Amino acid sequence: MIGQHLGKYEILEEVGQGGMSVVYRGVHAGLSRDVAVKVLHPHLAGRKDYRARFHREAQAVARLSHANIPKIYDFSDDDEELAYLVTEYVPGPTLREFVEGTPVEMPEIGAAITACLAGALQHAHDHGVIHRDVKPENVIIAPDGVLKLTDFGIAHLEDAQGLTATGTLLGSPAHMSPEHIEGKPLDPRADVFALGTVLYWLVTTDLPFVAPNPQALFRAILDGEFTPAVRERPAVGDELSAIIDRSMARDPGDRYASCADLGAALLALLDTSALGDDETAEDLVSAWFMDPDRVE
Repeated sequence: MIGQHLGKYEILEEVGQGGMSVVYRGVHAGLSRDVAVKVLHPHLAGRKDYRARFHREAQAVARLSHANIPKIYDFSDDDEELAYLVTEYVPGPTLREFVEGTPVEMPEIGAAITACLAGALQHAHDHGVIHRDVKPENVIIAPDGVLKLTDFGIAHLEDAQGLTATGTLLGSPAHMSPEHIEGKPLDPRADVFALGTVLYWLVTTDLPFVAPNPQALFRAILDGEFTPAVRERPAVGDELSAIIDRSMARDPGDRYASCADLGAALLALLDTSALGDDETAEDLVSAWFMDPDRVE
């Protein structure tokens, strides 16, 4: 694909790939603008169900307009040989890559990062989109320190039907909610659960559920047993640990009802512990990614 053109876009380099697609950095020749071009694997592009799911992604993301979600610019027509989606290109590391190199020393930073992601997810939920694959690998850090929640490739529109292949479990096992594993209908509380696992990882450097194989991992999640974050790392504190516990409750009814509620709980904690006058969680997060040592 390198050097080839897809419509108006020249493909420059591969920047990542997943089970459904390959992501390239491209350029719109007429606008001289770098873009991300996500191309559905050819063996899937010929299947109507996968192509329909891919176009659902385009339609889903096109409905969203949020500072923490990449903009969508274009997508392929139904009659094109390759199915592709063109979005804002974000030249930065993933949240996992950044944090593995620069661990979060102050739990409040993890809370602020999660509050920003909660805002992006709430915006998606308000437009009928459940992400279903929230994980550190799907968050990119832009050069100005702004978070970008990416990869709505398996996003589920609340009004969509029949786009998941029979017998296919889509998502990342370590961050899946129990109801996702059980194949039950999902609502925004599945994203609340996944976001809770990300917050746990940010403040403890460990995942809440760990097992030697996927089957054992699924069993651990379904049993709902994990070490509270405050026991894993006392600096987390009881209040933040309780927020994490509620986010990852086994029963969706025991979780925060929405990402907005989770975000509000985190902001209330930050208002008393970390944020200065007129400072937002977004300000704190951007500053930390630009200069972690100074901010901490």
